[in-house]
Amino acid sequence: MGSASRLKRKLIMKKSLLAFAVLGAFASGAFAAPSVTLYGVMDTGLQYNHYNPDLQGKDSTDTFSMESGVTAGNRWGLKGEESIGAAKVGFTLESGFRTDDGTSLQNSRLFGREATIHVKSSHCGTLYAGRMGKLISTAGPLARGGWMSPFGVLWADATVKGATGADWERVDNTLGYASPKFAGFQALAQYSFKADNKDSDDGTEGTSHASRFASLGLTYQAGKFQAALLGDYSMWGDAVSKKGVDNGYNIMLGGNYDFGVARVYAMANYFDNLASFLTLKAGGVKALKATGDEVKNGKLVKGNKGFKGWGAELGTKVPAFGGTFLAQVNYRDVEGVEGNDEYKRLAAGLGYTYPFSKRTNAYAGVTYAQEKAEQNGSKPSSTSVFAGLVHKF
Repeated sequence: MGSASRLKRKLIMKKSLLAFAVLGAFASGAFAAPSVTLYGVMDTGLQYNHYNPDLQGKDSTDTFSMESGVTAGNRWGLKGEESIGAAKVGFTLESGFRTDDGTSLQNSRLFGREATIHVKSSHCGTLYAGRMGKLISTAGPLARGGWMSPFGVLWADATVKGATGADWERVDNTLGYASPKFAGFQALAQYSFKADNKDSDDGTEGTSHASRFASLGLTYQAGKFQAALLGDYSMWGDAVSKKGVDNGYNIMLGGNYDFGVARVYAMANYFDNLASFLTLKAGGVKALKATGDEVKNGKLVKGNKGFKGWGAELGTKVPAFGGTFLAQVNYRDVEGVEGNDEYKRLAAGLGYTYPFSKRTNAYAGVTYAQEKAEQNGSKPSSTSVFAGLVHKF
């Protein structure tokens, strides 16, 4: 009798343990958190800059400063993805900031570098929605500008921004698409219903009163070779069109090839009817904008109604002494669509990066740029020398 009772108690205990195990399995499945990754980059350096305005009555300036994001954009972000049948749904939230003072970038947006949700299918490609970098940029899921330049948009005066008419920025309210790859080829597309929600002078999203943006790209990647043909079209809203600027376009062709001893980069760019372009200033670059016609003292003053021009760049990365040398030279010729404004810019840079680990590297560089203003004969120039540290997490 006692033996039968003990056997019964054991059976009841086993059933109870099995029930708890099944309940625990269901509970863990019901409350399982999605996989989310926290990541970031921090870049802080010291920089000396000598700027010569080459204008009568204006002296040269020399500055020595701590700089944020000299070679890599400072950021922190969250990203995650979930499989739903044959598709994947994910997101990226990325915030830009300055390491020298802790302030936010991208006009104080919380996730100004990127805020996208995407749906991915191996057969249909990937659809993105939100704020993201342009195809002609170096940031974001669809950006391919980094294929064309060893320095990208940073590295002081040698920035590839100075060789093009593109602003290399991000756009709000954007749908983006990347097709599946076929024999190394991939098609890319973007459309923004309003490029900048922070522009209070711009019109209502989705109407002709707002500045809208469209872009198409075709890329090829095989082995050691990468190439991209990218084009974008800016449909200016009220804030720009009232200055007499027609819709603008920008075309870029470039890529790189790894020869083993060196990776070589090349880029060519043509643009027309752009509302602004980046030019030299003390310690960096500034945007020179179209002004349009103005009435001053009762007289009509003819203003600039956009910019057109071309640019080219050649660069390389060379592994050496455990690190990598970077070098590039670029040239740009830009003029006003109307009027006599014309600027010819030549820039060059040399840098070196050394990795202490997979997460941390040191860098140093020197850059030079000169931009001749044909209308007044001035030749402002800028020279920068810098060094710093990058850490990724």
